[in-house]
Amino acid sequence: MRKLRYILIGVLVIALILCLFILCFKENSTEYTPSKGALSSEKDNEQVNQQADNEALILNHYKKKNYSIKDPYVVVNPYGTSPLSALVMFTTDKPTQITVTVKGTNPHTTIKKTISGYKTKHEIPVLGLYPNKANEVSLQAKNKKGQNTEKTLSIQTGALPNDFLQTTLVTSKPDKMEKGLTFLTPSSKYAYAVDSHGDVRWYSTLSNEHVFQRLKNGNILFAAKKAGQYKELLEMDLLGKVYNAYTINVKNYTNSDVIHHDAIQLPNGNFLVTIHDGSKYIEDTMMEIDKNSGKAVRTLDMKSIFPKSFYKQYDGPGVTDDEVDWLHQNALWYDQGDHSLIISSRHQDTIMKLSYPEGKIKWILADPKGWPKEEQDKLLTPIGTDFKYPGGQHSVMAMPDQDHDPDTLDILMFDNNNVITRGNKSVSQKFSQGVQYRIDEKNMTVKQVWDFGKSRGTDFFSTIVGDDDFLPKTGDRLITSGYIKSQNGMKSNIVEVTDSQPAKVVFELDVTGFKADSHRQIYRALRMPLYPDKWNFDIEDHQ
Repeated sequence: MRKLRYILIGVLVIALILCLFILCFKENSTEYTPSKGALSSEKDNEQVNQQADNEALILNHYKKKNYSIKDPYVVVNPYGTSPLSALVMFTTDKPTQITVTVKGTNPHTTIKKTISGYKTKHEIPVLGLYPNKANEVSLQAKNKKGQNTEKTLSIQTGALPNDFLQTTLVTSKPDKMEKGLTFLTPSSKYAYAVDSHGDVRWYSTLSNEHVFQRLKNGNILFAAKKAGQYKELLEMDLLGKVYNAYTINVKNYTNSDVIHHDAIQLPNGNFLVTIHDGSKYIEDTMMEIDKNSGKAVRTLDMKSIFPKSFYKQYDGPGVTDDEVDWLHQNALWYDQGDHSLIISSRHQDTIMKLSYPEGKIKWILADPKGWPKEEQDKLLTPIGTDFKYPGGQHSVMAMPDQDHDPDTLDILMFDNNNVITRGNKSVSQKFSQGVQYRIDEKNMTVKQVWDFGKSRGTDFFSTIVGDDDFLPKTGDRLITSGYIKSQNGMKSNIVEVTDSQPAKVVFELDVTGFKADSHRQIYRALRMPLYPDKWNFDIEDHQ
């Protein structure tokens, strides 16, 4: 009987412990679990349908006359959002291949594109027009026998908007630069592109925030404003044609930045977007959106991955009575090598690699300060005397293989060097830098192998925002220090440098015309050609 009594007491004790655990878990989880239906996404067919109506009007005008290369039909800004573009339409008697050329101020800034294939029906996108100018545009039609027909057009464009940012060329060495235009992505308003002479050659009138990148199919992934919030994810081309639009909704969130910092396309075609979860803890959730249906496939809440103390006890920037911006996730990169995500957390001064979609930590690049014992084996061990942990960093990306070692991974980022939670505060805010780390994923070590910016000191220091891109043809890096407080006011500095150490500057821009806290600074910059490699534009193609 005594033995049975002990067994019963033991069972009751275990049951009591389980009940307390469940109650404790519920109490803790209600602090951050969003209400049911707080997050949703859907396809926005309204915008695509309105665009189709506009295309129908263009086609109705075009069909009223037989247009030839000698007398083509020209529509400037055909979709109403890309003022420095035009659509040229005509037919030829025999199948021909068309080359379009926009004359630049010099040979380096002349934009030339041959449209692949021989056709009789031609819908030619013209990109790279100068603002407020009668642009000289030539068309060359070559048939299969090599016979050419040419026509030179004059295409007039309007002036830039009065509130457009001011771009000043500092240095340009086109022969040593990566080819293409420099596309400047703002924290809000106009995304635009400049050539090697610093002249604006493309911009969108759609208000953009943070997300602007070319997809594998040649289209652009673009975060746009809808109903006062940046919650619209567009797949569009640089002519302004929208192929897909997705609306993301977050209940209980009234600020403008629903899509707040980044979005990427996964290998399965779906989009992964940084959003909020509808709770008081913001900028700490990712949503995967099905490309075809527009519906949310899954979400990944970073509160389930980081230690609880990191968000419960956070008291740094971004804390108000209603919100706690404890993580501030500002970058996403998918590593196809092992199907993982590399993320950047500004407010935790942390770069982390996670399996996806499981969310298991593979390694952590951060100062060890404050990390619990359970995470110690995930922290990378630094090697070398010149090593510095990133602080308040942005825009992490994995680089192509740099050392022919399968165990290492090189990553590039913009280290703002603005310590928020952990790091070396004695050097914090004295400079910012583009920096390359080499991570030995087998031995869990990390070393700093390249950097640029430290020698410029506070003249290159950006408290917020920034970017560092690897340029694959030259090996150069395109670095954006986006929020610099200079003697003459605020500016963004964009610089292309070589991969040597010390690095050499081959291109540099200053962007001004914005005030502090205006959210008009340059968030990121990328170098790419105006035209994708393959683009067979069809005005009636609605996918």
